[in-house]
Amino acid sequence: MSRKTTASTDPALEFRNLNVWFGSREHKGRFETHTIRDVSFAVMPGERIGLVGESGCGKTTTILAAMGLLPASADVAGEVLLDGVDIISKGEAGLNPYRWKDIAMVFQGAMSAFNPVKTIGWQISEALEVHRITSGTQTRQRVAELLEMVGLSPEVAGQFPHQLSGGMKQRAVIAMALSCNPKVLLADEPTTALDVVVQDQILQLLVQLSIDLNLTLVLVTHDLGVVAQSCTRAAVMLNGEIVEDGPVDQLYREPRHEYTKSLFEATPNIADIMARPIEKKVPKPNLLEVRDLTVRYGNSAGSLSRSDSRPAAVDSISFSLAAGELVALVGQSGCGKTTTVQAIMGMIDVAAGSVLVNGSETVGIPDRKRRPLRRTMQMIYQDPYEALDVRFTVRDTIEEPLLIHKVGESRAKRQEMIEASLEEVGLTPASRYLNRYPHELSGGQRQRVAIAASIVLRPAILLADEPVSMLDVTLRSGVLDLLDELRHSHEMGILMITHDLSTAAEHADRIIVMREGKIVEDGAPKSIIDSPKSDYTKLLLDSVPSPDPSVKRRV
Repeated sequence: MSRKTTASTDPALEFRNLNVWFGSREHKGRFETHTIRDVSFAVMPGERIGLVGESGCGKTTTILAAMGLLPASADVAGEVLLDGVDIISKGEAGLNPYRWKDIAMVFQGAMSAFNPVKTIGWQISEALEVHRITSGTQTRQRVAELLEMVGLSPEVAGQFPHQLSGGMKQRAVIAMALSCNPKVLLADEPTTALDVVVQDQILQLLVQLSIDLNLTLVLVTHDLGVVAQSCTRAAVMLNGEIVEDGPVDQLYREPRHEYTKSLFEATPNIADIMARPIEKKVPKPNLLEVRDLTVRYGNSAGSLSRSDSRPAAVDSISFSLAAGELVALVGQSGCGKTTTVQAIMGMIDVAAGSVLVNGSETVGIPDRKRRPLRRTMQMIYQDPYEALDVRFTVRDTIEEPLLIHKVGESRAKRQEMIEASLEEVGLTPASRYLNRYPHELSGGQRQRVAIAASIVLRPAILLADEPVSMLDVTLRSGVLDLLDELRHSHEMGILMITHDLSTAAEHADRIIVMREGKIVEDGAPKSIIDSPKSDYTKLLLDSVPSPDPSVKRRV
């Protein structure tokens, strides 16, 4: 359903001197946190603006204030104008006539946006019937129309959330937000946790919907590549303030604020990587060799079955990892990357093939022989918020592997090793962090603690499963630079899983591309980017959002 477009010189949405405080404003502000400070910007009908900044800068708080969805502990001042009307001045009563019908929101994390016991169709139709837009047969027709609009089959209406992929869930969330034909859509990190190909599809969908429906879009993200390829303008936030606002091309080429400049510098750009000369590497001994590895669905650690007819999650793959080398294992969600790493670690059963660590076979060895192997090979997990035990201090977390492997003859020696590990990952002085718990650390600090716990045993091999996917762009850059330093200073071999080819190309010596359990390409980053052999690799490359707006416009 397209909306008739009419020329307008008035903003569709405008923020005027928006301020948000959390906590009590009594006792001379002792318990008050001033989160949003005099935020002002306007968005014209049909315009797409990116609200950009790192975690904690106030992006989500800004759009939640516009929807009236902040908690009771928040105090709000200023104006949010929708077609010239201040919709927040009268509280809930003033917002009710506009919320969802004129201004709607796509919340972060489609995985948790739906009620798991209700069908997709029921959840989309709920908004229509609550706002008395349609009823009965009309509602069912509107649900089918909305699903088709976002590229889903009408049959999806009868399915439950768990039956949809991540990309399908995100499309269904967008359909639900558009159900009442709003003029303004606020999208909060709509591509978080999606692989690069699905992310590209969702971004193209939002752009096309904006054009077709004359829909005003405010896209909240920390990824400047996403903004450059989807929006015409960007507003950059830092510490609750807008520090720069302008056309994305202008911000890319002539940023006025140092923070804007640092965000662009921290965003990988494949075009820059292609321009680099190829470095000659001195061959070094292999630490890890994977030969014809096959893992079948439903396997669990503890048995070896070589005559299994179940489909393969990993299908006869072979590769190696040398000392001091960083190899990136790249592909979409479900391609077998994490399964490969779990098989190497002995966490799941191997149906066929061989995994050699320092020349010794590890497939099928008994558990008592696997413990020494753990000292040689450590893993960094994807989510720094779940990787750390909330009951452990930083000291406890890093000391645990030393105690398990009986390393360090005394508490004083272990303390020395713990502090050295923290210093090495950039948490200095170490004494400042030893007694902190995970909730007292930022995301980047948590990931650095997880890395410190992984390297305290001085392993030869690090297996890093999407180690930066949950981090902001500047934190991501810092952690990847740290991994680079570790492999060079300690001759560690690092196998890094990622779905982001630009990140892989920026840091890896070699890229292995996986699809449907098979390796479809293996080579140096420059050769893969310059002349990809596989159509799938070309698709991955084409899906990477460039921070340069002129590289690929979707409009």
